[in-house]
Amino acid sequence: MSAVPASASAGTSLPARAVAITVAGHFGAAFAALCMPPFYAQILQSSFAGQAPSLALAGWYFTLPTLAAALANPAWRRLADRIGKRASLIRAHAGLCLSFVITGLARSPLEFAIGLTLQGVLGGTFSASNAFLAERLPAPRLAALLGVMQASARTALFAGPALIGLLSGHADMLKLFLYLALFPGVACVALALLPEPPVIRTAGASAQPQPLDDGAANVGPCGVSAASLYWLQALFAVGTVLSYPYFVTDLATRLDIDAAMAGMLFGLPHALFLLLAWPLGRRVRVGNARASLGRYAALTCVGMLAQALAVSLPLMIAGRVVMGIGMTGAYLAINTLAAASSQAARAGRHFGRLEGANKWGAVCAGLFASLLAPTLGYAAPLWLGAVLVSTVFFSLKWKLL
Repeated sequence: MSAVPASASAGTSLPARAVAITVAGHFGAAFAALCMPPFYAQILQSSFAGQAPSLALAGWYFTLPTLAAALANPAWRRLADRIGKRASLIRAHAGLCLSFVITGLARSPLEFAIGLTLQGVLGGTFSASNAFLAERLPAPRLAALLGVMQASARTALFAGPALIGLLSGHADMLKLFLYLALFPGVACVALALLPEPPVIRTAGASAQPQPLDDGAANVGPCGVSAASLYWLQALFAVGTVLSYPYFVTDLATRLDIDAAMAGMLFGLPHALFLLLAWPLGRRVRVGNARASLGRYAALTCVGMLAQALAVSLPLMIAGRVVMGIGMTGAYLAINTLAAASSQAARAGRHFGRLEGANKWGAVCAGLFASLLAPTLGYAAPLWLGAVLVSTVFFSLKWKLL
């Protein structure tokens, strides 16, 4: 199996306009999908007076779209390889737009839950965007753009919660979903008007492409097989996402920090991704991606422990900064590993499986958070998250994966 989808000399067959539309569309969809989850607890309490469920259920609502996405992921990734990556990406944006409209029109906690579930079932823009690019770009260019896509998501995670936190006392939080539906809606139209770009082919590839081999015994140039990469992605996702559902509540309870400041602190690690992705990305290459992932996972663990132990705002900020540096390096390493193990003919399945690992990790994180926070305190997810992220480091150090 060739670990690289095309030779470096193959060149880029995807026009700059198509790349820009894909990245901008991904940012819009990510902003719409990621800015609201930290405020689900507040939405449940403020928008459904007299029928709001227990605050402890906020973590379950956080999990709904991710669980639905994880369940729908196998079907969508197979469809992407059959109908084409561009058509699959258009479908994902259209589905996300529709589901946001349904969520914004919810009149009860049950309808709200249905809307969130549809976001997961009908979405999938991240893996669809990656597969669209992977089918048309050589590996070096693909690895760089995967970093850009990560930066897009991190921008959304930083700007979205901060903006929603500022609006939290001045707007109907539930109705904001209707405005957010415009982002994937515009992306869907722009992609539909885009001419079909040509697909690159690996030089010397056979007419019948070989199946994507996920076997742990087939280790690529990075020293990590595709199957191991999916497990590492899942572990890292569980560990880092565990604190998301109750982060705002934790800061309000433990440090008496208001929603606006909590929203900015939530986005701080993701803002650091934007500042550090380029300088750190220059240090992460195919030859050192495996070791880099281990080192940055360890740094992420240190940052999470610092947050769990924080007794003041400065200590919490320090923990978020360290976590942000670690997450940035870890995701850059994962991107490099993903690009090196991708095949153009199976890009939909490869990135679908990688995104599926991420989704299932987030599902587990939401469930664990819902079980831990009400009984052991809102900081408990941070402790478990640190343990799981450390598992990534030890798995690589001891060559368990």
